[in-house]
Amino acid sequence: MHTQIIDTANSLWSETLQKLRHDTYHLPEYFCLEARRTKTIPEAVLITEGESILFVPYLLRQCDDIFTQSIPQEIFDIVSPYGYPSILLSEAANNRDFLDLAISELKKVLSSKGVCSAFFRLHPILNHNFDEIFPPDTFT
Repeated sequence: MHTQIIDTANSLWSETLQKLRHDTYHLPEYFCLEARRTKTIPEAVLITEGESILFVPYLLRQCDDIFTQSIPQEIFDIVSPYGYPSILLSEAANNRDFLDLAISELKKVLSSKGVCSAFFRLHPILNHNFDEIFPPDTFT
């Protein structure tokens, strides 16, 4: 399993989208515009194993300013930009073994970045079967 955090300037973002069903909301240009508007950092976690791909684009937001006293480490949350820039999966990724390992890896990566919460908007068409693919407590 190979895990990378990529930004919108990385050609891997567009190359990955060419392999996946996606929408305008997943394009790096869209993420750049929304990041500028919301003063956030556009990134994606890309987890691959062979043909199995989990692509998780998000906007990284610093949360340090919500505390009245200084804290010892930076704290972030991640959000989806406006629209439906959901989590994307390749067809090959639709198997329990890959998904369990990939979601576990995603949680580790985000935790190591100091991310304390995540809010993902799901796409009504591309993610219509997520309730069948993932158990109810997967993302908590």
